[in-house]
Amino acid sequence: MNIETKNREENLISQPIRKEQLTKNEFNRLFVRYQANGAIGFENVHYQGKSWPWILKPFFRAFYNDAGYRENMVRHFDLYNTEPMTGAAIFGIVLGLEERRALKEDVDDEMIRSLKVGLQGPIAGIGDSLVQATLIPILITLTLSISSTTGSIWGPILYIILLCGILFPYSYFLYKRGYLMGSKALDLLADSGISKVTKAISIFGLTLIGAMAAQRVVPKIAVSFMSDGQPVMLQDILNNLFPNILGLALIIGLYFLMKTKKVNTTALIYGMMVVVIILSIIGIV
Repeated sequence: MNIETKNREENLISQPIRKEQLTKNEFNRLFVRYQANGAIGFENVHYQGKSWPWILKPFFRAFYNDAGYRENMVRHFDLYNTEPMTGAAIFGIVLGLEERRALKEDVDDEMIRSLKVGLQGPIAGIGDSLVQATLIPILITLTLSISSTTGSIWGPILYIILLCGILFPYSYFLYKRGYLMGSKALDLLADSGISKVTKAISIFGLTLIGAMAAQRVVPKIAVSFMSDGQPVMLQDILNNLFPNILGLALIIGLYFLMKTKKVNTTALIYGMMVVVIILSIIGIV
């Protein structure tokens, strides 16, 4: 066996080739790469999942041989969808665990995958509540008042400056804390400890999602009938019996279709659009 053939066979085995941690420059460049490419190639199969192999590409190139590079790139093609700025915490955790896996080889790749997939829902609930439903509307309200009265261009400019000035430090902080937690996860937590943390975050995220659903899913019906010569709205009667009962029924119905009937979200979205249009035409909503 010649040297070239031997090297080729050794290269087919997935193995780390580096034993030094990420430098500060590499660490920061990966954060910039995450911010710039967090949702490229978004589609309804993987959502943001196609971005992960591309974002982590420099890391896997630096830490693994060719076989390891290919293996790890493929491993991150999962369905992934979360609020990206708060989701920097997940990216940091995964990066920390991937680094430890490459350096010490004591982290199971399935553990990394489970944390990545398991945390995206709770983090989305937290991020959507803090960023999409709170910070952005507040900033828009503040900056619109500048442009609405004078027509000044400083309104949108100030919005961009404030939004970036708040979100990028916020995201970098979560990214750094997640990385530190990920790299030391096995030292700080046993397997049961990790499951407890994941469960606690899941409960908190689901609580926030439930609160958002109660506030934002408020279907209204225009059905009325006469009582003692006065029109009575069916909506008012239902709300007196159980506030926003129609919203609760709609959420439970959609959950039933997704969980039991395995209807995908795309079909539900277009189906709801058709139903709403039909009900609007006949005057029910």
